[in-house]
Amino acid sequence: MKPSVIYEFDPRKLPEDLLAAIGLVSTCSAQTESVVESGISGCLEIDFEFGAAVTTHMNAPQRDNVLRAVAEIRIDNLDDLHKLDRLLDEINVAFAKRNAYLHRSWCQHPTKREVYTVKTSARGRVETDLVAMDLNEIRSDAQFIYEAGMNLQTFLIERNLLPKRPPAFRNRFHKSKVERKKRRTATQVNPGGS
Repeated sequence: MKPSVIYEFDPRKLPEDLLAAIGLVSTCSAQTESVVESGISGCLEIDFEFGAAVTTHMNAPQRDNVLRAVAEIRIDNLDDLHKLDRLLDEINVAFAKRNAYLHRSWCQHPTKREVYTVKTSARGRVETDLVAMDLNEIRSDAQFIYEAGMNLQTFLIERNLLPKRPPAFRNRFHKSKVERKKRRTATQVNPGGS
């Protein structure tokens, strides 16, 4: 049986304004993720370089759980903890919106200018559906994602919970894997050091 409609799945053929809106969702999400990472570092009272070593490769649910846990230890004001819970719940909604754009395939109807994402679920049963996408909704969701991050940023600033700055003279260049390998090689070639 031949399908009645053959959709175009080449993302390079999506309209430019749509690609820009998807890009805005992506960049706003990255910024919001960075704010959550800052909150973890700030609550741990470490500088952002140590914080990056800990948080950079965490997934979003793990960052959420860690921030809630360290905030509960750091923050004594119960009203502030309730507010943080609400802010993080809002960020979770924001990331669900992000996922609907960034973790799905996109396609276009071949003759109408309609654009869709392919929503697939495989929880006990594989189900697939086409979800119509609206440019204004994408832009609105990007704004929601941005504001969720900025609301958390404001909360952190007002409570002095931003990460510290690293020391100005923290020199780590000689500790890199490449430099340590050079040192090992030099030591093996010239064991006496002369």
